[in-house]
Amino acid sequence: MNKYRGEIDGLRGVAILGVIIYHAEILFINKQLFTGGFLGVDIFLVISGFLITRIINNEYTKERKFSFKKFYQRRFRRLVPALTAVVIISTIFAFFILYPSQFLFFLKSAFSSIFFFSNIFFHYAGESYGQSVLTTIPLLHTWSLSLEEQFYLFFPVMLFIIYKFREDKINLFLILFFLISFIFAVLINPKHPSFNFYMLPSRGWEFILGALLAVNEKKFSLRQNSLWPSLFSYTGLILIFYSYINLESTNEHPGLNTLLPTFGTALIIFSSSSNNYINFILSNNIIKKLGLISYSLYLWHHPIFSFSKILGLNNDDIKIKIFLIVVSIIFAYLSFKFIEQNFRNRKYKFKKLLVLSSTILSSFFFIVLFSISTQKNYFPEITQDLYQKTWFKTKQYFKPCFQRKKYFCEFIANDKNEKIFLVGSSVMASFQEELKESLLSKGLNLIPMTNPGCDFISVTEIGFGDKFCNNTIQVNRKNRILQEKNGTIIIHLNYKNDYSKKDTINFLNDINFFLKKGYKIVLVYPIPQLEESVSRKIDNLFRASNKNLNSYLNDYKNYLSLDYSKFKKESENIFKIFENINHEKLYSIYPHDIFCNRLIKNECIAHDNNDIFYIDGAHLSRSGSMLINKEIMKIINTIYK
Repeated sequence: MNKYRGEIDGLRGVAILGVIIYHAEILFINKQLFTGGFLGVDIFLVISGFLITRIINNEYTKERKFSFKKFYQRRFRRLVPALTAVVIISTIFAFFILYPSQFLFFLKSAFSSIFFFSNIFFHYAGESYGQSVLTTIPLLHTWSLSLEEQFYLFFPVMLFIIYKFREDKINLFLILFFLISFIFAVLINPKHPSFNFYMLPSRGWEFILGALLAVNEKKFSLRQNSLWPSLFSYTGLILIFYSYINLESTNEHPGLNTLLPTFGTALIIFSSSSNNYINFILSNNIIKKLGLISYSLYLWHHPIFSFSKILGLNNDDIKIKIFLIVVSIIFAYLSFKFIEQNFRNRKYKFKKLLVLSSTILSSFFFIVLFSISTQKNYFPEITQDLYQKTWFKTKQYFKPCFQRKKYFCEFIANDKNEKIFLVGSSVMASFQEELKESLLSKGLNLIPMTNPGCDFISVTEIGFGDKFCNNTIQVNRKNRILQEKNGTIIIHLNYKNDYSKKDTINFLNDINFFLKKGYKIVLVYPIPQLEESVSRKIDNLFRASNKNLNSYLNDYKNYLSLDYSKFKKESENIFKIFENINHEKLYSIYPHDIFCNRLIKNECIAHDNNDIFYIDGAHLSRSGSMLINKEIMKIINTIYK
């Protein structure tokens, strides 16, 4: 029987404290408290690796066998009932609060959460954790639960095989796995930060660190009266809180800096002396009870915070933040007492529990799926596509075509026909889905090459290029285009980018190079960009009062718009660059003719009475995309008569 270690629950309390304060965005002297609080999750991963390996290790070394059936039943009882309750309650709130496009995305995230692949779902959906401290995606936090469950799926089998055949080399294997995973994380992070953050191959070392502690727990136990336990514990706690206070960018994790909180956790677990003052603090009833409800608290706090942010309640008012934390703790306590503890009780037979959970979930999702149209009718037509990330819509093999740096999507309707290349930033990506559908319906082929802030231009100025846009991407684009003897390249330059003379010369040289090679070039002239998010504007009006929204829409003079003269002045440089190019195979599209000087003279409008043309201030909505693509298809039809 494993000896209960109260300081482990205390560590869980420290971990969940960091996560909650991070998501609450509490300010202290005008600086966010615990900017690295998200690293509380990394503490959980080390603890999970330790406890799971401890269970497997003790069972196998005593009985020389291990029951996978009992192990997975315990995991189910521990994780699924509380998660099911959170997903169901969150879905009910989502039905009434989220806009239709958001609600559909939520349902996908709920499904992926229940079946423990939400880390994979969020990665391929382009939802980077940490884009904002607290997101408006209520179930984003379930990525770590999916990660843990994936670890539970593979690691026990792997560990059992090692015990069975090479038990004497257990440490060697674990150290090897640790190094492979850690080195992989460090190497992959600069170019693939999202994959690195979400996926098990780059997170496995954190679990393995805990596993190493578990298999060596008895071998390296420290003497009770030694100074080492105190030294290790103090150092461990300092490392954890240093990480909470000083680390901040999620894009850098897991990596070298992640060693601070994870090794800090390891040091505390390693120094297990009951005479240790730090362990005595961690075994304190308050922090220990916080640790006991940490799973439920982790589950409940994020949807509560997220929905409050969506409704505009989670502002800088410290009283509201404290209220939300208290509400989260109350929900967590009730969840722990009436769900976690009850379903862990062996008097509920596993088969009955499995049937009950499956019935509840399948029935619930069945009802929800049939009520999607009802939910859609609950909102005005103009709100249907609010906040929809159109630039992530186009996918191939489940992965978005946006942000691909080398292996670009290829939508081939007829391999005998020429390829059409769409090259540019997220602004271009926002209308590539509608373009893809239009081209494929005509038997034409599309290869989108879109990356954040990355127009069809060779980067020369230091500081402009980064992991999302650099010359490597530009070279990869050119190489793929040159694999075709001819084709059409659709290009746009974002007038908000500050290009140097060298950048401009490089751009003109590239365009003339491809024109001389016989390629057709379609220049998409500057698309007007607003200073205010269209989705947020419409959202705020609707949340305040549907009457306010109707009043706003009934007078087109109220429409969110951009002064046309200002747009022309800001985009003047791009117009000059484009107008310096002349060729018989050069074609042009003028988006300002679509959005400007139509309903309102000398204004570029962002929406009409029924549809938004922009998602935010720069990216086109589905309706805005259709307007642009109508003009593109006119040119395409001229080229390919």
